[in-house]
Amino acid sequence: MHRARHALNPHTETFALAALLGLGAALAVFQDVADDQNEADGQASDWKILKALRRDGDPSEPVGPKWLKEGLTEASALGGITVLAGLTAVTAGGLALAGKRREALLTAGVFAGALVLSEGLKNLFKRSRPPAGYRAAEAVNESFPSGHALLSAATFLSLGILFAQGAKGTALRAYGLAVGATTAAAVGFSRVFLGVHWTNDVLGGWAAGSAWAATCWLVGRERR
Repeated sequence: MHRARHALNPHTETFALAALLGLGAALAVFQDVADDQNEADGQASDWKILKALRRDGDPSEPVGPKWLKEGLTEASALGGITVLAGLTAVTAGGLALAGKRREALLTAGVFAGALVLSEGLKNLFKRSRPPAGYRAAEAVNESFPSGHALLSAATFLSLGILFAQGAKGTALRAYGLAVGATTAAAVGFSRVFLGVHWTNDVLGGWAAGSAWAATCWLVGRERR
């Protein structure tokens, strides 16, 4: 019981092992999709998924009811730089006022590092986005990896870990991590649904963002 109760506590060896395994898996996934997006099979798969999500005769409009498009447009905004920067600032500020300066710096560092990582990888791969005729939203800069997916994965997973750090009980800790992961997943899917990213862009963003979040919290744990 004691062991199960602390299995998701960021200060336990179990959490460290899980984070290390997650980091390794995320890096492996990123390597795979980074290779895949340059290959014919990967590009064909991206096109197949993109077209499956478009209306016949009007590729600029995604399938499904109007409310679905509106809901996913709002979900997409959760992965924007302005929203995530504000959320990070509010969280870090609250932590600092509570006397948790290490957590505050770590929270800010996760977002800042994720932003640098996103821009660096985009400039490295320089992949073009889906054609403008398939987009249901505005988009700028390169496509791989998805910045929204990367930043939301890093930020929301980090906030989930932060929540788990102060939560009591395995169920509550799991809830915090699940909410963070689900939010990042919704943001990533919205980018493909709206036609502003290929599927491999989002998979790469999720993987890179998750790897960065795991790295930061493992380093923070060791320093503690």
